Amino acid sequence: MKVFVSGANGQFANSVIRHVLSHGRADALVVGTRNVDTAFARELVAAGVDVRRADFREPALMVEALRGVDRALFIPTYDPNTVRLQQNLNAIEAARKAGVAHIVYASFLNVESPLVEHSRLVHFPTEQALRESGLGFTILRHALYADTIVGDLQETLGTGVLRRPGGAARIAYLARQDLGLSAALVLLSDGLNGRVFSETMDRTYSGSDIAAAMTEVFGRPVRYEAVPVEDWPRYMTEKWGLPEELARSVKGTATALAAGEFDIVSPDYREITGKSARTLEQFLGDLKQDS
Repeated sequence: MKVFVSGANGQFANSVIRHVLSHGRADALVVGTRNVDTAFARELVAAGVDVRRADFREPALMVEALRGVDRALFIPTYDPNTVRLQQNLNAIEAARKAGVAHIVYASFLNVESPLVEHSRLVHFPTEQALRESGLGFTILRHALYADTIVGDLQETLGTGVLRRPGGAARIAYLARQDLGLSAALVLLSDGLNGRVFSETMDRTYSGSDIAAAMTEVFGRPVRYEAVPVEDWPRYMTEKWGLPEELARSVKGTATALAAGEFDIVSPDYREITGKSARTLEQFLGDLKQDS
């Protein structure tokens, strides 16, 4: 069986790929990327992985990239939401033409929310298209990446202030590394056709909970300060360098967070992997140890 992972140079794909390799399945792995000349792509070639140029914007290229593949993990690009649905549809149709039997799709938690732009414009209609495609499918609805909590960790620890939207609302998180493990296991497994998994930690966290966990793990006092929803896009642009169009699109997500739409706990991650996801404290502790 040949399995395919798209967006190989991305952080989530990187985690999936490394977990597949840790299971000794380099011979079964095909990866697609727009840039086959990166250091990571060359590392994969050296490890015996079949690296192919693939681009959701180019349907014919996708068909060739998927030749001989049995199961494919499609990870949406970070292009604007206005074009990502068509990209996903291109990939699904290319899979059908190439003879792929099963698609695993990386979606988003509470995908029905009308407030979240990337769910409304991309993930929800992509899920519907998969159901109507005639192909086998498994959908992985991801919680918010725990990694986003620490994107500005040094500033947070230096100022003693964690600034995020959401207020007192509790939010579901899961780390990319953990999600990479579950996606790899699903990709390598049979018997999950038509399944939809919502992947979260075993509890949700408020901003104050996260600040308390940082205080405990890093030994520095951290308090939480809510960023108003309307200010969050500017914060992401100025502090994180996120493109303005992408930053604007997360305003609806921040609104949904504050409304409690992501206060969701699911046992699905444990069902896939046979173990609980790392807690936030464990995630932070591992980050401290690795730094």
